[in-house]
Amino acid sequence: MRLYSLGEIGRYNGLRLKAVKEAGGDIPGMPNLSKLAMSEMMRLTRDLGLRILGPAGMLHAYDSESRAQLDEATGNPFLGMVTEMALFAQAPPIYGGTDQVQRNIIGERVLGLPKEPNDDRTRPFSELPKNA
Repeated sequence: MRLYSLGEIGRYNGLRLKAVKEAGGDIPGMPNLSKLAMSEMMRLTRDLGLRILGPAGMLHAYDSESRAQLDEATGNPFLGMVTEMALFAQAPPIYGGTDQVQRNIIGERVLGLPKEPNDDRTRPFSELPKNA
């Protein structure tokens, strides 16, 4: 139900944005909200697909010939598609800005919340904390 609801919300938001753009306006933060929703939908689709497949969800073919053999062996022509999507599902929450970055953008630029406190602008680059 949640996956279906997110899909419908996305569809309505698309129609809403289209109508606003035709009137010459814009909805601030809509791309960020859409990206967050898409990431969540990918995770939900992955989880649902793998639950439906059960243990067979651990099987995967990496080329078309192997996929045909896998489909024949399992009798499930959708298995390869579901496992391929499950392996890909980790990418959308990362590329184009992680979900956390999108939330920060929405909070700061759309909702007008204050930025997280830091001294990046006043401290020399050589003194900034570095990753391990």
